[in-house]
Amino acid sequence: MKTLWLLRHVKSSWDEPGLADRERPLAPRGRRAAERIAEHLRTKGIHPDVVLCSAAVRARETLEIVL
Repeated sequence: MKTLWLLRHVKSSWDEPGLADRERPLAPRGRRAAERIAEHLRTKGIHPDVVLCSAAVRARETLEIVL
């Protein structure tokens, strides 16, 4: 049986309000949350075979930390 895991990006930064939505990076709080998620996935032995990810900076940063 296959399992589908859905993960939303973590908290993004609004320090630069003029940035385009897709260019917003992660906030420090978001980085900490992504690290906790990564630890949880490691503990549970979850290793995705395929990842589909948005091109948005915050989504890519989340993925980089989580994997």
